[in-house]
This record gives sequence, structure tokens and C-alpha cells, in this order.
Amino acid sequence: MEERSVQKVLILGAGFAGLYTALHLDRLLEKDAPVEITLVDQNHFHLFTPLLHEAASGVIHPGLIMTPIRRLLRKTRVQFLRARVEAVDLSARQVTLCCLALPYDILVIALGSVTHFYNLDSIRSRALEIKSASDAERLRCHVINRFEAATRERNPTRRRRLLTFTVVGGGCTGVETVTELHEFLHHLQAEQYPMIPREEIRTVLVERQDRVLPQMDRTLSRMALQRMRKMGIEVLLNTTVRDWTEESLIFAGEHPPFPTDTVIWAAGVRAPPVVAALPVEKDSLGRAVVDAYLRIPRFPNVYVLGDAAHTRHPQTGEVYPPTAQVAYRQAPVAAANIAADIRGDSPRVFDFTYIGDLVSMGRLSGVADPFGHRLRGFPAWTMWKFYYLLRLVGWQNRLRVALNWLLALLFPAQSAISYECSPECAGELCL
Repeated sequence: MEERSVQKVLILGAGFAGLYTALHLDRLLEKDAPVEITLVDQNHFHLFTPLLHEAASGVIHPGLIMTPIRRLLRKTRVQFLRARVEAVDLSARQVTLCCLALPYDILVIALGSVTHFYNLDSIRSRALEIKSASDAERLRCHVINRFEAATRERNPTRRRRLLTFTVVGGGCTGVETVTELHEFLHHLQAEQYPMIPREEIRTVLVERQDRVLPQMDRTLSRMALQRMRKMGIEVLLNTTVRDWTEESLIFAGEHPPFPTDTVIWAAGVRAPPVVAALPVEKDSLGRAVVDAYLRIPRFPNVYVLGDAAHTRHPQTGEVYPPTAQVAYRQAPVAAANIAADIRGDSPRVFDFTYIGDLVSMGRLSGVADPFGHRLRGFPAWTMWKFYYLLRLVGWQNRLRVALNWLLALLFPAQSAISYECSPECAGELCL
């Protein structure tokens, strides 16, 4: 009997799409199937990104949203390789990593996204992001350094700039970040810096469209705007950032410069450079256009998932948004189609009705539109908590996060930093 050749399946990225594709594929294939599955990621852990803003504010410990990949793969045939992806050669069927080159028969590209800075070099070089665990820790360190500098600053203009914290981008990430940050700033002031008047602390959200949460129903957008303004957050709508000098954000049009020493950029994402460099059809954000089976049309052995893919609903033609919800749902379909490729069966169409968005807005508040139903306040907040708690990887993490949430309701969040946060020196200000 002729021995079957071994199929090499290479999965790039251990986010929601890549990790769950590997796990589903391992379950779908027979134990003796002639296949090698390799998962590659530059980190040794899977990061649960929807809770990053709570890690930044101290509501939950950052370690609770990071799960070691090797632990998740212990009882599977999936091999893990920690490496950075440098390039993909579709014609040669080879992926170049930082340390070696790997051939493949079937490739899954699930490398997520990078922050879209719209060619604003001043923003790219100085702005904070909220895409990784390091970003969350860096944000906490930055905030505390600004408070420390403000305690010594006697120039009122500089002091106002130090205590003005600006989030750019009024989508889900921006709204969740600015509301969580606002509550953290006020808790920090009350616990450690009572010498700083609360009214001197400004939290600002900048959005270039005429409303926040533009992907949601206008009624919910209006409710979210009212909630933020009631909290004391300043919201600047119809405002486009053009530059960031040493002292101020520069806006387009007739908007005056806005003095701030902190900019958190949450104004959009685009495909990572590896995907943007592929010789295939791409959209304006550099995402690879895939067919109904999540494959690149010219390269049917290559799947692109998650934020790196331009995917459309097969009936409506609507483009799926770059969210964790979509990536999570694509994984079992991609795994089923890869298994079908190996067995010679027919592929399955990715047909998923987007259930809507869930947005937390600080303590006991949020907005949500599951299946078109409008929720706000405590019901939306509760739904957000339960949905993401169930999506967390591992029952231990779920239990610990739930306990952290309970403690956060009963006691103030931890404002101290659990790692070394060295003082900075910038210009005349010792930060």
C-alpha cells in the first residue's frame, strides 16, 4: 500500500483566528491523518484583546488575559514555533521567519492588524496604542509619570497640558478606552494625588465623524455620547487630526490647536506589512481579498482570516468588520475547509450574521445592539461581561477575571504599578 504524503499546514498568528483554527483542525482530523500542523507567533502567549482597556486601568491583572500557547496545545498534535514572520512567498510556498524558512502545503495567514496612523509621522513616533499587554502597561506608566510631573509643575499652562489625556478615535476601542481611562484618572487622583484639583484633569475624545460609535444605531451613538459627557469626558466631533507638535494636537479646518501631552491613538487599523506586501488583490487597508471559502482566489491553498482579510457576507455583500467576533467565527470554517482540502471533500462557505457590538463604558454602564436590539446602561454592561467571560481561554482565567471584576465593584482598583516604571526626562520637564 502506497504511503500517503504528509501535508504541511502552517498557521501564522495565534490570535483568535489562528489559534482556534489550529485547535479545530486538530479535532477534525483523524489521529493518524498524514498532516503536520505548525502554529507560529512572535509571542509565547495568546492575548485576549477585548479586555486590554481593563488591564490598562488596573481592573484586572494583565496576566489574566495572557494564556501560554504551549499550555493550550499540550494535548494536541499542533506544534508551536515562536518566531516573527518576515515574508511570505506564495509562488514558492515558503514563509520566511526571523530565524529560518518554512515550506508549506496549506497556509493560514492570521496575523491580525497594526494601528493605522494615516501617514502621520508625529503620531506614529509619539502616540500611545492599546493593542498589546505592553501597551496597557506603558499607558499606566505614562499616566502616573504625568501625574508626578504635575505635582512639581508651577507653570499653569504646562500643568494643564500634562493633565490633559486625549484619545483619538470614537469607535468601540476608543470609547471603551476613554471611559475606562477617565475612571482610572479620577481614582488615581483621589488615592494618590489629592493635591491635584480634580477639575484640572481633562479626558478628551476626538472623532472625525459626526458621532461616536458610527457602526451602531444612531440612538445608541447618542446615548453613548450623553453618557460620556455626563461622566465629564469632553467629546470633539467632526474633528480630524493633522499633526502633533511638542505642545498641541493640530486639527484640520478652523479648529484651534489643542494642548495635550498624551495622545492614545485608536483611530483605526490596517493589515500588517507582511499581508500588505502580498501580490494579491487587496483593499484600501491592505487586507487580502478572499473568496467565500476564506481563500485567496489565485492561491486556493492559502487562507487569510481575521483582521488581515477582506471578507464579505455571501448574500448581502457586506464587508465584515475587523473584530474578534468575526475572527473567532471564521476559525471553525477555515479548519473545516482545510480538512476538506486534505480529504478531497467540498469546502464550506463562511456565512455568519454579525450579531452586533458590545461596548463597555466604565462602571456598570455600556451600550449594545445584539441582533438589532438596543441596550444601554447596566443590561448592556452585564451582557458585555458575560459574553467576554465565556470567550476567555481556560476556566482558571475565567474564574480569576470574574473574581477581579467582583473585587473591583467592592473595592477601588489597584492604582500601583506591579513592574518597574522608570521616571522619564523630556525637555525641561522631569517626568
